[in-house]
Amino acid sequence: MRKRTAALLLTLCMAMGMSISAHAAETKIEKVEIEFSWDSVPAQGERPGKVSATAKGDAKYRVGDVYYTNDVDDYWVLGDMPEVVAVLHAANGYRFSSTARSVFSISGENAKYKKARTYDSGDTLELTVTFPRLTGKLQAVENNYWEDNMAVWDELEGAKSYEIRLYRNDKLQTTVKSTSAHYDFSGSFTREGDYSFRVRGIATYNNNPGEWSEDSDYNIISERQAQSTPVNGGWVQDARGWWYAFSNGGYPASTWRQINGAWYYFNKSGYMVTGWQNLDGNWYYLLPSGAMATGWQFVNNRWYYMNESGVMLTGWQNINGRRYYLEGSGAMLTGWQHLNGSWYCFDASGALYTNTWTPDGFWVDSWGIWR
Repeated sequence: MRKRTAALLLTLCMAMGMSISAHAAETKIEKVEIEFSWDSVPAQGERPGKVSATAKGDAKYRVGDVYYTNDVDDYWVLGDMPEVVAVLHAANGYRFSSTARSVFSISGENAKYKKARTYDSGDTLELTVTFPRLTGKLQAVENNYWEDNMAVWDELEGAKSYEIRLYRNDKLQTTVKSTSAHYDFSGSFTREGDYSFRVRGIATYNNNPGEWSEDSDYNIISERQAQSTPVNGGWVQDARGWWYAFSNGGYPASTWRQINGAWYYFNKSGYMVTGWQNLDGNWYYLLPSGAMATGWQFVNNRWYYMNESGVMLTGWQNINGRRYYLEGSGAMLTGWQHLNGSWYCFDASGALYTNTWTPDGFWVDSWGIWR
C-alpha cells in the first residue's frame, strides 16, 4: 500500500513539474500596442457603429472581439463617453503577465486606457479604453405641433427640461419652461392672431440649452376665441410674500415662469422665492426681486458664477477667455491654492496666472502650475 501511495505521489509531482515548466517556458508579453478605429465617429442622435482594433508592431498576440460597453441599441446622447473592450489572445508560447497602464501603447481616435485584466492563466487579456465624451449643444427638437391649445413635440434624448417660446403673428409673446414634452398654452391667447411656438431642450449633461426647433404650424385664434380667454394676471403681495395671479383664478406653483423678460421660481405654495435655491439638483440664485441671476454675482462677500440657464458652476471654468476655479460651494478662489496635488495662483479677480511670474516671484507654467 505504501509503495502504491508513493508511486501516485511521484506521478502527481512529475505532472505538476511538467505543468510549471511548461508555464515557465512561456515568454511574457512586456508590451501591448493597439490602434483603434471606427467606421463612424460617435455623435449625438446616431447609433453606435462598428469599432475595430489592430495589433501594431511585432505583436505576439491577436485581436479577438472588439465591442462597445455602451448600450448599442440606443442612440448616442450628449455627455456619453464611449467605452470599448478589446479581447486579446496570446500566441503559442507567450502569455500576458501584467495589466499595468505602462504596458500599453494605445493609439487611434484619442483612445485612453481605463483598465485591463487577464484570465486563462494569461492566455487572454481584456483591455478597456474610453474615448472623448460627446460635447457640444443638444440637437434641435423635432416634430413640434399643436393639439388644440397644447404645444406638443418629440421627447429629446439627453434633455432634462424644455424652454418654449410662444409667438403671435411671428412676434415673441412669452417664454415658459416644461419638464414634459408638451405645454398647455390655454389662457395665453388674449388677442386674435396666428400663434406658433419654438422649443429647445436643456441638457442633462451640462444644463446648457440646445438648438431651437423650427417654428410650429399656426394655431389660428379668432377674435371671439380671444375674447373668451382670461386676460393676463399680475403680482399680488400678502402676509406670506409675493405670488402671481392669473386672471382665471389660478397661479404658478412648483415651476419656473418668465414674466416681463425675467425668470422667477414659485414654490409649491405658489410664492416667489429669493436667495439660494436647490432645484432639480442644481443651485440657483434668485435676486431680492425674485429674478433669476446669471453671470457673476457677489453674495455674502464671495463671488459666484451662474451660466445662462442660471445654474451655479463649480470647478475649473473658462469664462470670457480667463480660467477660474470655483470651489464646491461655488465660491471663486483667489491667491495661492493647492488643488489636486498642484499649486496654482489666482489674481484678485479670480483669474489664473499662467506662463508668467506671480507677484511674489514664482514661475507658473501654461497650465498655471507652480513648478
